[in-house]
Amino acid sequence: MAEFLSYDIHLLGLRDASKSGRHRFAATMERLTGRSRDEFDDVFPSSVLPIFQALDKERAQKIVDSLGIAGILIEIRPSARAPIEDEGELDPGTRHCPACNAVQPAVAVECSRCGVVFKKYEREQLLRMQKDHTLEQAMIKAIQLREEWTQRANKYLESRPLKPESTKDFKTLLVQDEVPFLRLESEEGPLLLTSRRLLAKTAGGPFVSIPFEMIADVDVGGGPITTKKSKTRLQLNFHTAMPVPPDQVVPKMAWHLDKDSMFFKEVVMDWGYARNFICGSCGERDLQYRTENRKVYFRCMHCATDHDVDLVECIAVPRISE
Repeated sequence: MAEFLSYDIHLLGLRDASKSGRHRFAATMERLTGRSRDEFDDVFPSSVLPIFQALDKERAQKIVDSLGIAGILIEIRPSARAPIEDEGELDPGTRHCPACNAVQPAVAVECSRCGVVFKKYEREQLLRMQKDHTLEQAMIKAIQLREEWTQRANKYLESRPLKPESTKDFKTLLVQDEVPFLRLESEEGPLLLTSRRLLAKTAGGPFVSIPFEMIADVDVGGGPITTKKSKTRLQLNFHTAMPVPPDQVVPKMAWHLDKDSMFFKEVVMDWGYARNFICGSCGERDLQYRTENRKVYFRCMHCATDHDVDLVECIAVPRISE
């Protein structure tokens, strides 16, 4: 567990949001930071970026008291960073550089010691923290979605338990925390629906792993029935061509289900549109799929981030540029 060495102070709001309350806030920040009150009158700081950071306990308490008297609502967050040395009260009209902490004239545009342009540095820090926050939220959202589908699979099993022998053919293919819940039989071979994907035997070939997210359309009973009338044709159309071992890439796949498996048509349709993949950068679902060199990718059309699609683990990972 990280040891808390210092404290950051984040602004939440003002008890008095009127014009006089804003002026009181600006005057207090000018006194505590040495920066011009006009700067705080014009722009209200975001709660994402701390207004004070890496303070020791004594200094943090003094600032908290001053902000409290001025009616400024704050949040104190422990930090593992070493406290920034307090070089005493700032002279009027001066400020600390946010990068190197050197004392600078409040009117200065950049630091005379390290050359940082103040507004650019603070804007970049805010954007970085906002991006980190967005990535964290996207990850939380993806985990929640996967958990929801896992719960649905378990709920289905409560009313229709899966026989132990149903997963025998798929034992080596199942991954940790994946919940198999329905087996179908077809002329081409068995199919297994799990909380993440459809595992299927291809005619005369190996098993394939198809994340539900890859399915663009499910057609049950459509198209020509080329076998016995007791069979129902199940066709999956994909967002992009699916790699199929050993060397095929196909835009769709079809199986001919037996009479008992036909009973689960609605279940197959429902799970055929299960959606787990979201952009790992911005959390949106505006995805465009493509296949290149037998690998599947998608690009988020919201923020233009590229992702690799893992067909086995059923996850999409943002690609890191070289």
